[in-house]
Amino acid sequence: AEGSAGDTDAGAVADAVPPYLIPNLAIDHLPVQTGLPAGYWRSNAASITGFLNESFVDELASAARVDPLSFRMGRLGDAPRLARCLQAATALGGWDGGGSGSGQGVAAMSLRGSHIALMADARPGERGLVVERFSVAVDCGRVINPTLVRQQIEGGLIFGLAMAVGVSSRYRRGLAQARRLADLNLPLLGQTPQIEIELITSRAAPGGVSEIAVPLVAPAIANALFTITGQRIRRLPLSPAALP
Repeated sequence: AEGSAGDTDAGAVADAVPPYLIPNLAIDHLPVQTGLPAGYWRSNAASITGFLNESFVDELASAARVDPLSFRMGRLGDAPRLARCLQAATALGGWDGGGSGSGQGVAAMSLRGSHIALMADARPGERGLVVERFSVAVDCGRVINPTLVRQQIEGGLIFGLAMAVGVSSRYRRGLAQARRLADLNLPLLGQTPQIEIELITSRAAPGGVSEIAVPLVAPAIANALFTITGQRIRRLPLSPAALP
């Protein structure tokens, strides 16, 4: 919720601690007054902190001249379940090293007691951003209803895609101008990438799945675009317009 400038909100930095082995870590939060009321949405602040972490770790891999997958795997010694998700997602998607021109990007996160990794195939097209495929691996513990888990992951990916391309509403005098779903330019079926999901067998207690796919979409796409454009995207949305 919105407060006065200077107020702190722990929710604003929720899930900001990355899963990677980092000897020295500090997380700062600078409250600002936006003039608009704020509330909760699917995955809450993880959409932002996940984008920051998974984009930055890709930048670190590039600076170290190491494959983004290998760079992550080498720092997940305390997170074997997440490491397995990364291996499975990239195997499913046909990871070729994420080199220049590949159009491949990865992102991974542990959230709501579950673990998930996403590989995205994306590229800039003549009419805007083109997202061709999502390859996902999920370890959510013991699966009770596999069909429901897949539906939640797919829904989270589409929600994350809408967020990544800037689907939103204009505001006038503090009121949202979008009155219907059609006003939001949500991704249509023809704009939806191919989605492949692998559920990893686990005997661990069941974790949550309804929100865990959302935070990975934007960083995975941004990391994929970097391999083609050579430019880092450090803001959201990735695109100011809906998908072509």
